Amino acid sequence: MRIFKTYGTSNYGICLAKTVAISLLMGIIAMSPVCASEGVFLMGNDTLQVGRASSGVASPRSSYWCLMNPAAMVDLERRFDVNLYAIMGNSRIKPKGVLVNSLDGNLHSDKLSLVVANSIILPLKTGVLGGGLFIPSGSAIEYPNSRSTITRLFQGNRDRRLAYQHIRGVLAYAYEFDNGWALGMGVHLSLSRFRSDHITLGFRPAKHDNRWDDALGIGFGLGVYRSWERFSVGLAYNSRHWTQSMKKYKDLLKHCLDLPQTVQAGIAYKVTPKLELTLDYKWLNWKEIKTYGTPIFSGGGYGWRDQHGIKTGLEWVAHPKWTFMCGYSYSNSPVTQENVFLAGLVPVVVKHHISAGVSHKITEKHSVHLAGVYAPPCSIKETGRGNSFSKLSKGSSVQSSGYSVMIGYTYFW
Repeated sequence: MRIFKTYGTSNYGICLAKTVAISLLMGIIAMSPVCASEGVFLMGNDTLQVGRASSGVASPRSSYWCLMNPAAMVDLERRFDVNLYAIMGNSRIKPKGVLVNSLDGNLHSDKLSLVVANSIILPLKTGVLGGGLFIPSGSAIEYPNSRSTITRLFQGNRDRRLAYQHIRGVLAYAYEFDNGWALGMGVHLSLSRFRSDHITLGFRPAKHDNRWDDALGIGFGLGVYRSWERFSVGLAYNSRHWTQSMKKYKDLLKHCLDLPQTVQAGIAYKVTPKLELTLDYKWLNWKEIKTYGTPIFSGGGYGWRDQHGIKTGLEWVAHPKWTFMCGYSYSNSPVTQENVFLAGLVPVVVKHHISAGVSHKITEKHSVHLAGVYAPPCSIKETGRGNSFSKLSKGSSVQSSGYSVMIGYTYFW
């Protein structure tokens, strides 16, 4: 366990107040549509995490771990991290069948989104405190024309836009026991925003017609962590995130836009003192959430299945001031081949992510980081063996891909 210098309680209060103020400002700036990679979840919000393809639940590198695995904060020093994430998502619908609009050919949407996140670690006399403001999930699509024939011809070219944003504040605490094992827990509060002109089960666009609605939410996170000289293990659990209903979209959303419980477990191994390998497994329980996991006509959901993913990363400390990273992540798509039409406005079909990054220590107090991610194109084709939407859109396909760049800055004191 590392030994850190501590300060008085009043200084902690001042630091936390400043962090909250900066977080709120950056959160407002960051209220732009974002593109997801694990269902409606982003790959991450931190450069040092994304550079290793979101692996590292057993290898803490920044204050983002207050969300990723709060127990691992015990191996972090006093720091403030801020990250800017630029995401370019590309989605395409290839229409077939009588339901999907074929009058305008293939429908294409590309969106550039900017996401800001920041967080802080404060070692205490007993334990470690961490917190921050993140945008862990979101989605945004805007096609030039309606994806459905009926809205294209008779309903003002709607059913072509959807935006969802989820801003989450985290406050977490970690404690390391004498035997080396650490436990951590965090409280998560959120603001979610949604708008769409999505077609309803009555084959009409949502009445609120792409105007914003919002909802508050709450959840919690738990973590376990243990490190030895060359090996470490980590396990993190994030509860279901319960949210209020979007009251203005009752004709479209039968249930709340809750987010699922997740589990991420992993190991980290130092192949050499300067080379570390990370390997994680992640589970996302979409089937439990009615809006995502139930059939559309009987439950009002998208018919998603659970996701299972593997993430691996490599970190090389080439020089005391230069660290290089790379990683690969694979996860099955939650979308099934009987719900492709429903995925048109939430086209979360990407399966692979390839990442690389670099971190430079400018001085003892200042570091900068850079990472890039590429998601190769993945597509899914409607079989027509599902519900009425499925049968009327048989042969249609949805394809998604994307790339992103993240820059980060860390201040130590």
